[in-house]
Amino acid sequence: MSTDVSRPGMLALALDEEERTLLLSLLEQALGETRVEVHRTHTPDFRMQVQHREKLLAKMIEKI
Repeated sequence: MSTDVSRPGMLALALDEEERTLLLSLLEQALGETRVEVHRTHTPDFRMQVQHREKLLAKMIEKI
């Protein structure tokens, strides 16, 4: 896992393989649940919030 802490606001996190695997699993589970929520949401503002969360989760998974 590479981290770039040279940019302001960036955070370095040291995880062993077991911790990384668990975190990845939790993020993937949350992403799946968020995708279901996007399809069930009818309120435009809330739908946009959920879609933003979906993008953030996908970005975090990509980094791991």
